[in-house]
Amino acid sequence: MKLFGRLDRLTGYASNALAILGAIGMVLMVLHVVADVTGRFVFNHPLTGTLETVTYYYMVMVTILPFAYVTRRQGQIVVELFTSWMPRRWLSLLEVGAGLLTLTFLAVLTWNTGQSAVHMTAIGEVRQAGTTELIAWPTRWFLPLGAGVMGCAVLLRIIEDFRGFLAR
Repeated sequence: MKLFGRLDRLTGYASNALAILGAIGMVLMVLHVVADVTGRFVFNHPLTGTLETVTYYYMVMVTILPFAYVTRRQGQIVVELFTSWMPRRWLSLLEVGAGLLTLTFLAVLTWNTGQSAVHMTAIGEVRQAGTTELIAWPTRWFLPLGAGVMGCAVLLRIIEDFRGFLAR
């Protein structure tokens, strides 16, 4: 029971921190794009590499890092086409099964993207951004980080749903 509480708190802190980083990425993206558009149309001199920076940094931060936060808050879209008539006990069991499938997918995703992140870090991945090079390897760590913390949140949800199944 203590381990569950500690894991829940740690996952909560991690998911909140990643959501804050995602929000910071959103603000930075808006400021960067506004500066680029202003430079382009007011000073006739756009910023170099805006598209690449938005693509490789900001969009990844905004879409991947808040995964665990949304999962913990159950903020994802839920469609109940055939589950609304099910008894709560069986619905809990169905949620456990869906959670196990999701956890399996997240484990594979975390592992594969983590291996890719290690490789790209080792070779020092860069992308061409206009006339300069943009260091791209740090963003490779966002996906395994976001998916890994989401996996912890899903694991906690599975445990809660299984407890709900046993309690009924």
